[in-house]
Amino acid sequence: MFALATLSLACGRSSENQQDTYNPQLPPITQTGANTFGCKINGVVMVPRNSIGYVPPGSNHYPITVAGGTNNEYMYIQASDRRETNRGAVFIYLQNFSGNNYFSTGEYQIFDGISPSFLNDNYNNYIYVSAYKNGISNNYKSMAGTGKIILTRNDNAILSGTFYCKVKNVNDPSDIIDISEGRFDFNSLINTTNFP
Repeated sequence: MFALATLSLACGRSSENQQDTYNPQLPPITQTGANTFGCKINGVVMVPRNSIGYVPPGSNHYPITVAGGTNNEYMYIQASDRRETNRGAVFIYLQNFSGNNYFSTGEYQIFDGISPSFLNDNYNNYIYVSAYKNGISNNYKSMAGTGKIILTRNDNAILSGTFYCKVKNVNDPSDIIDISEGRFDFNSLINTTNFP
């Protein structure tokens, strides 16, 4: 009798756990190399998560990539929730106009992304977003004068900052959404960090 009651209780808990919904929270804004990233895409929190499976959402890829040019002439950050595709992805591109081989802390104005592919926009600071709206995946590009990327730390292998802007749909310029409360704090291991 005790075993049957225990089994029933365990099965009840399993059902409750399956009914829990994914409700991510933004990580705190830090400058410690905590390997965190998050923002709101049109009011919906997106934090990176590893993918699962072999086809979309894909195999176990790292959800954040940080890379740059050989002489630090540019830098980009790519982050996505590869498990819950309805949460989206963010691509941040920074151009280094300082003439130095490093990115100084400070504010970087956001400019328009103009081409249909973020790979062809490597000329200025911009943000590119993939987001679902009404069940359909849409691509959005930043709008000039609507936001900033603010680097708050870039030393001792730690890169930290915040960002925000408005982005418009590349196929429907009247479809404008907000990217808000963006934050990142990376150390040198970010490209091999798992986000379960």
